[in-house]
Amino acid sequence: MEATWFVVADRSQAQLFEVEGTRLRPKLKPLETIEHPEARRSEARRNGASSSSGMRDLLADNNSTHEEQDRKFVRQLLDRLTQAQHQRQFDRLVIAAPADFVGRLRELAARSLAKSVVREIIGDYTNDTLHALQERARQKEWLH
Repeated sequence: MEATWFVVADRSQAQLFEVEGTRLRPKLKPLETIEHPEARRSEARRNGASSSSGMRDLLADNNSTHEEQDRKFVRQLLDRLTQAQHQRQFDRLVIAAPADFVGRLRELAARSLAKSVVREIIGDYTNDTLHALQERARQKEWLH
């Protein structure tokens, strides 16, 4: 039986799950969470800017810094997934993340890792509970 991992991510965190159970009743076994605290701090700073000109200045000054931090986080996640793939911890990979994050993963992923991706789900599900994720995955047949 092929092992499947399910990755739920956004720009501030990635949650890794191993898919267990049956096809009709998939169960997600939490493996680890990879945090990206810089993204949370920058989001808080953006939300805290009081004027539109202050917001514009903040975004202009920090845009390239944020992009580089985001790339580092994507590379960190890809390094972890590549390591797990080499250790044969999974054969198939399902990714649920916002479109821009999925795009960065595609852009930076090695060919061998990209081939293991069997489904990309566009959306931010990082705030879902484990139970909600399992139910959503079952209802929408994400993990088949």
